[in-house]
Amino acid sequence: MRYAIGFLGLALLAVGCTDSSKPKADANLAATGKPADDETKACITSYLVQCGWKEVELTRLDERADVPREAMILSGEAWAFTFTARYTNVVGERLTSENWVAVLARDEGKPRVKSCLDSSKKLVGGHSGAEGTDVAVLLPMPEADSFPAIVAPK
Repeated sequence: MRYAIGFLGLALLAVGCTDSSKPKADANLAATGKPADDETKACITSYLVQCGWKEVELTRLDERADVPREAMILSGEAWAFTFTARYTNVVGERLTSENWVAVLARDEGKPRVKSCLDSSKKLVGGHSGAEGTDVAVLLPMPEADSFPAIVAPK
């Protein structure tokens, strides 16, 4: 019994003396602020794959000083990147997009593409969430007497 308690004490001491807080601190640090280059590339590539494109290859990635107002980021910190990508579209053609802009922001610690704009500043692959929606007009239900009678065919 004495050896078991001694072994347990040494195990707890060994766990307490390890430098396990450093990787957690680095992970927390990486979860805030501007994403690293590899995170940015992976995020943009996965966004373009979700748009239906295959074999996406980023050939150029540059950080922009400003976030374009067309991106419509309402709150929080966001970063804009200009990129050039080669991809295969849904028809099978190999295309290149030049000078497109991806706006990234952190969502629960992970970088996400909030909007992607082509060289003419039009949204690519989705919407920004700021578009208006159609409003439905509800009409009152007509009275039961106004419906025509249902007659079985002969």
